[in-house]
Amino acid sequence: MRGHFRGAVVALALVTAAGAPGAVGAAQIEDLSPDAELRVRDVVIEGSEAFPASALANEILTRERAWYTPWRSRPVFEPSTLETDLERLRRFYETRGYYEIRVRYELTIEGELVDVKLTVDENQPIPVTAVEVGVKWADALPLPETLPLENGESFNEPDYKQSESELLKFFLERSHAHVEVDRSATIDLATREARAQYVVKPGPKAVFGPSEVVGNEDVEAELVSREIEWTEGAPFSLEDIRLTRENLLALRLFRSVRIGWEKTADLYTAPMKIEVKEGPPREIKLGIGYSTEDQVRGQASWSHYNWLGGGRQLTLGLKLSFIESSAQALFVQPHFLARRGRGALEFRQDTADEDTYLLLASRFRPRYEYRFTRRVTGTVGYRVEFAKLSDVSDETEAALGRVREDGVSLGPSVGLVWDASSDPLNPKEGFVLSLFGDQIGDFWGGDYAFYRVTGEAKHYQPIGWQTTFATRLKLGVAGGIGGDENLPLFERFYAGGEKSVRGYGRRRLGPISGSDDPIGGLGLIEGSVELRRAIWQALGGALFVDFGQVSLDRDIPVGDLDFSAGPGVSYDTPVGPLRLDVGFPFDPPDGDSWFAVHFSIGAFF
Repeated sequence: MRGHFRGAVVALALVTAAGAPGAVGAAQIEDLSPDAELRVRDVVIEGSEAFPASALANEILTRERAWYTPWRSRPVFEPSTLETDLERLRRFYETRGYYEIRVRYELTIEGELVDVKLTVDENQPIPVTAVEVGVKWADALPLPETLPLENGESFNEPDYKQSESELLKFFLERSHAHVEVDRSATIDLATREARAQYVVKPGPKAVFGPSEVVGNEDVEAELVSREIEWTEGAPFSLEDIRLTRENLLALRLFRSVRIGWEKTADLYTAPMKIEVKEGPPREIKLGIGYSTEDQVRGQASWSHYNWLGGGRQLTLGLKLSFIESSAQALFVQPHFLARRGRGALEFRQDTADEDTYLLLASRFRPRYEYRFTRRVTGTVGYRVEFAKLSDVSDETEAALGRVREDGVSLGPSVGLVWDASSDPLNPKEGFVLSLFGDQIGDFWGGDYAFYRVTGEAKHYQPIGWQTTFATRLKLGVAGGIGGDENLPLFERFYAGGEKSVRGYGRRRLGPISGSDDPIGGLGLIEGSVELRRAIWQALGGALFVDFGQVSLDRDIPVGDLDFSAGPGVSYDTPVGPLRLDVGFPFDPPDGDSWFAVHFSIGAFF
């Protein structure tokens, strides 16, 4: 696979000019003394209409001191760096189809400070007049209906290269394991035309050949091999390769996983090579954070990702905050009952110091998870719990009737998640659908008897300008079997707060008792509409509107919604975005604040 440009020689002018006539201290690079040390005071970019000046500023290395760091020294001005910047701007425009631009600079010197002004004369981009795709094969084969590089659009290198990648992917997904694509482009400045040609050599459809595992040292090759989704002799499939890589990374035993295939004289077979780089099987995590709800919070965990061999995972964890604390032990057995299934045993000791009650709970939750497809996972589990409540006010009991203060919960839980989002930590497109249900007590035994069902839909749609339109809707219904007192107070629905309706305090949206304590409800609706956009590098911004309500009855209170709105800022990190939201409730409860600040790690939804 190769690519080249041919045809007219393309030359871009880098035009230098002295400062404006009469400007104090105007100079050219060649006039500067090599011994002089100048510092950059200001950098201005003008003349750009096709691209924002901020995008051009990100391309150059000559920069002024950031306004938010006044204590730092101003950057040293380097003439050689400015000359490099002129070339970087030229390449920026050239890769986007602008082959006849001019870039001029002006330097204004005042003492030891220099102001840099860059002026861009863009002209017009070169349009694509033809995109030709040919296939060298005896039989007629289908082609993609569209490619990123299209007739009538400006010629640009990203789309030119991406079109090659799309052609490769198109044929690889149809089992042509040894496909090759040659690309070439002709740029004619005289006629202002750009033509692109792609020649596809698909080769025959292939099957998976033998698989080789390399790079493993302490991890058995059999453990790697069992995660392979394909079988030898099966049709070559990119999807099977993607799933295999995801399976191996989910073991948490490898720093990296690379899967490739070799080209041999037998083009009908694709011998596979899986190259892994091992990481340590044990991991210790320590974290500390802050939120406006539970204030200072911390967590610590120890994990072994190959405990007793076979990829078994054991995690011991501790979480502490001013509201909720938890000690957890989690054991996971992969390939349990089926190669796509896994069993889990979880024990937790939880405490929760809410306004309405103090909860102490011991919870044992065995479950079985099965991955139906790459995107769809189902869960079946069983809950064995003992909970004890205290500090429940008389007003809360008067509002709800009898409140059971302790008891055992026994019963099954089920769940189904369809995750078609682009990124689990910070999705920008796709959707997530989830449904969870519990049926506790009754013929399962125990002291409590209730049902609880929640469903949630999230959708992410890019709308241009690096902006994502994100929406979510959550519904829930619960009820006691044989009497409302059989539904625990801590299993009722609550709304408001960091992961709910921002602008309201924690659990402050919905029914309130005479002692000003949230008492929850049997019906829940929550939703959000949010615009997210990148601001600068890893920094992003958002505008949101949240809504929700809790009902004392078993219905969805659509006609009684409360709203909040506000801005948010985020900063992308490897563990997800750091997020700060400021919400303003439209109708806060009496005595509550007219705004709320929420800080969290990870996307709100």
